[in-house]
Amino acid sequence: MNLTSKRMIPFLTMLAGVCALSASAQTRWVDDNFEAEGTGYTNAAINQPAGTYKMSTWGTLGNENTNLVWFADQGDASKIVATTPAYSGVSKRPMEGSTTAQSLELATEGQTLMRPLYVDGVTGTVSFATTPVYVDTLIKFTPSEDAPEITEATIKVAVFVDVNSNLVVRHKTSLDALNLINTNSVFTSLGAIDPEQWYRLTIKMTDPGPGTFVNPAFQIWIDGTQLSHENGLDTEWGRNGTWFVSLHGDQTLSQISFQGTGAVDELVVADTVDLTPPSSLTLTLSFNDTLLDVFIDGNPVANNDSIASGATLNINAIDWYQVEGVTGTGITYTGTTGSLVNVSTGDITADEAGRTATIAAVQYTGTIPTGLPGAYANVPADKLAAWAVSSGLTEAQVMANAADYLDNYLLNIDESINAQLEITSIVIDTVNEIATITVAATDPAVDFALLNGTLVVWTSDDLAAWGEPTSYDITPPVSPAAEVTIEVPYAAGNFIKARVE
Repeated sequence: MNLTSKRMIPFLTMLAGVCALSASAQTRWVDDNFEAEGTGYTNAAINQPAGTYKMSTWGTLGNENTNLVWFADQGDASKIVATTPAYSGVSKRPMEGSTTAQSLELATEGQTLMRPLYVDGVTGTVSFATTPVYVDTLIKFTPSEDAPEITEATIKVAVFVDVNSNLVVRHKTSLDALNLINTNSVFTSLGAIDPEQWYRLTIKMTDPGPGTFVNPAFQIWIDGTQLSHENGLDTEWGRNGTWFVSLHGDQTLSQISFQGTGAVDELVVADTVDLTPPSSLTLTLSFNDTLLDVFIDGNPVANNDSIASGATLNINAIDWYQVEGVTGTGITYTGTTGSLVNVSTGDITADEAGRTATIAAVQYTGTIPTGLPGAYANVPADKLAAWAVSSGLTEAQVMANAADYLDNYLLNIDESINAQLEITSIVIDTVNEIATITVAATDPAVDFALLNGTLVVWTSDDLAAWGEPTSYDITPPVSPAAEVTIEVPYAAGNFIKARVE
């Protein structure tokens, strides 16, 4: 394989068939991440020339004999540099889990930088006649003013970016089932290739089937997405396929070559690759499933389920409960929560895997409209919610029967109970001119310590015109309280009445 281009990264690889979903039992003939190597190699260091990366030394002085892994012609200025920023695509990286601090900056200065394959410790070739061979790498493309000149007969494919920032693949395509011509396939559908962005380029070369094509063929993935083109073929020699016929007809791979400028990292040649999307960050949802129903894309989520970070939640609280909040260390939720929010929709994200998000539900807070006129148009939401839940009433039932239920709500008794207030005794203290009034209810269910309204007393000398009620100090009773006493000045009036409002 070879990579060729001018003022760009040329890259040669081969792909075909369906990519493996797992990298288990992977055999690698190249695995270069340009990070510091272990004992027996020259450690990768910032500004180290490409030609000395992974170079082994042996002998008494440690530098008189070398075994080169990369071959750089004189004048090549490619070197190891710090990687900023790292790959951020939607696909996994070729060497998922490896360190990402360093990469190889390409500056071949008109020369060819070459990485041969090593088989059993020596340079060699790998056949893809019966088993696919993958070239998988991260790459930064620098646009080229000119298309590459393919002069080396053994080059199988060249990948570069043209002056218009389009990805281009140099390969063969068919005129008919027996005749092939060289062509450049331009992938305008990918949009402009950003020279500052890392892309995962994966090429799989194989024989799609005995006698399928005159030459072997390959398939290409960018960031895990398979490419097709009108110059690509299907296995029936039809157009607009995913198969790109090799420039050279043999079925072996021996090296990868680069010319021009750009960057490369995590260069792998192997018998399998993993193109599945990276595992999403997951988080755990914790909530009271008797109060809340949670859905993602219409599918119910159970308490303590693990979900993907970034999912959109639909949270529905039961009647009289609000979605109080979605919280947790490292958790962000975009939906509305708080007072009277019974339904909430928003995206939930975690800053790292393993976080727990707690969805809290509480009875309504704030004030709630009742549909009634006047003073009871709005009432405390917490009191109404607690009364309705205790009475087993839905929001629809309360709103439809608000006028009928008002007295029961104020007395904080079940809507099925018909209770009235009554003055059960009046004790006159003529010395101090105070009347002690005892107020009770006609039903023992009324607890004067738990009223939703306020007990007020009117005094008047005119039964026809009570006027405004007068407030008097009432010693708060201790629950349960079947009655309450009020001290009223004797001179306040001859007539007295009490009510809860």
